[in-house]
Amino acid sequence: MPCEGFLSILRIFGTTLFGVSLLTGMILSYVIGYQFIHTDDYYLSFGPYGAFLALHVLIQNLFAFLEHRKMKKYVTIPVNLNRTVALCIAAYQEDPDYLRKCLQSVKRLTYPGIKVVMVIDGNSEDDLYMMDIFSEVMGRDKSATYIWKNNYHVKGPGETDESHRESSQHVTQLVLSNKSICIMQKWGGKREVMYTAFRALGRSVDYVQGLTQTPPCLTTCDLASYEREQQKYLL
Repeated sequence: MPCEGFLSILRIFGTTLFGVSLLTGMILSYVIGYQFIHTDDYYLSFGPYGAFLALHVLIQNLFAFLEHRKMKKYVTIPVNLNRTVALCIAAYQEDPDYLRKCLQSVKRLTYPGIKVVMVIDGNSEDDLYMMDIFSEVMGRDKSATYIWKNNYHVKGPGETDESHRESSQHVTQLVLSNKSICIMQKWGGKREVMYTAFRALGRSVDYVQGLTQTPPCLTTCDLASYEREQQKYLL
């Protein structure tokens, strides 16, 4: 986009030139001390310095008005609640109370068509408490859980290429067929965790919102704002 780059440089140059010119004019006016209007005792006066200040305030208000008008146009973009959204949560040795609050806020979401995928970075017994919290909050009869002894890039102990391929396909199928699912996998870092969620989802949803830090409070408005933001960039 050479044209856009040139326009950006031109805009920066123009803004800088205007600021320098305004500052120079204000300093000269202040030094010279010339007054357009003044009382006999100079208790009240209006000169170039005051004119430059007034012009500066006027231009600031003009740009603020234009920016407000521009942002108002984005706010009026309708939100299509028929879009499907996947909320991907990366968990690693989370504080139990904090994780529970996060999942409770997720469960209270009323956004239709939302899918929740929580991937735990670690599959040892010390990580089981996070899966238990997920099942407790999301409902054991309404969610699925799976302990994966590997991940998409690393095979588990004694696994063959064929068994690794089958387990990967099984994880993908579980994610696609369940509205709420928690997967424990072999440790690989948060990037590997998010990769698992994103790859398993594929193109099955319209939007994917990834959370690498579990927030204690998430609202439907947050997701609606996210969708509105995505639509804004599509315009």
